[in-house]
Amino acid sequence: MGGAGKKSVGAEAKRQAREQEQEARKDKGKKEKGEERQKGAVLADDKQVISTISSMKAVTAQGLARSIGVKVSVAYAMLRRLEAQGSIRKFGGYSGHYVYQLIDNEATSR
Repeated sequence: MGGAGKKSVGAEAKRQAREQEQEARKDKGKKEKGEERQKGAVLADDKQVISTISSMKAVTAQGLARSIGVKVSVAYAMLRRLEAQGSIRKFGGYSGHYVYQLIDNEATSR
């Protein structure tokens, strides 16, 4: 009963090249995923968030998250913090999907 036999040198070289290429693809995928996680870890400060909000038509947690590149939960926490500070206020929305409005501090101080 015969076995598979000894592979030729060319066939063995092709097999090794294929395996190395597959490992390189796996490593490349892992690096890209790790870079995306680090990108989301950078948090924006209040001034950057307010400048982003001032350029938006409808300010929602989902829209803000997309604009500054963070998760929706982080954007929602930012909006709640800004609302507590008095920089923004709820303008509309329903069922937890609120629309916020930037309060013009110069107009209110006059």
